Amino acid sequence: MMLSFSVKGCRVWVGFSCFALAAFCCLFLGAENSASFLAAAACHEGGHLVLLFLLGAPPAMVKLTALGCRMVPNREKLLSYGQMALVSFAGPGVNLLCGGGMFLLGWRDHPFLGASLALGLLHSLPVEPMDGGMALRALLCARMNGEQAGKLSLVISLGVLFPMAVLGFLVLLRTRYNFTLLAMSLYLMLYLLLKRDLFSG
Repeated sequence: MMLSFSVKGCRVWVGFSCFALAAFCCLFLGAENSASFLAAAACHEGGHLVLLFLLGAPPAMVKLTALGCRMVPNREKLLSYGQMALVSFAGPGVNLLCGGGMFLLGWRDHPFLGASLALGLLHSLPVEPMDGGMALRALLCARMNGEQAGKLSLVISLGVLFPMAVLGFLVLLRTRYNFTLLAMSLYLMLYLLLKRDLFSG
């Protein structure tokens, strides 16, 4: 089951799992925290979309599911590697600007500030498939062939993830229940080992 509509030629598909995720968040996180997280996520994806439209390369399709937002590129307008990196940074950049702005305005206890900073910092990591990792991959592709860029990007990603996993394990040992960082690190490592090469071809 999907909700579908078009915005300036871009087809938007919203999966039922999005609504299920929203209901789950409201049930376990509370209405205010859930609204703040979803608003931060919307700002994040909005940053990508706005820049794509400004560059004259709106995506052909946007699919929203509980697993995230997938943008299908518009083949009629191909971006340079530098532009691809800027588009990748736009999402976390908007989150960091929102969080920083709220901090300067004194709204430091608002959950939207925490959600924005968490998303911004997480996606700034030079780890695929985070935005920072995708930007790094694009910049590397601008200087070397795709195979070399892929190998170097993998090394850098694993170099960041390994200490994160160790830290996550230490946090789990200390708290006895907080396995979030460890689980995220292991998931990203598994993704890197199993992913298909999106930059080849």
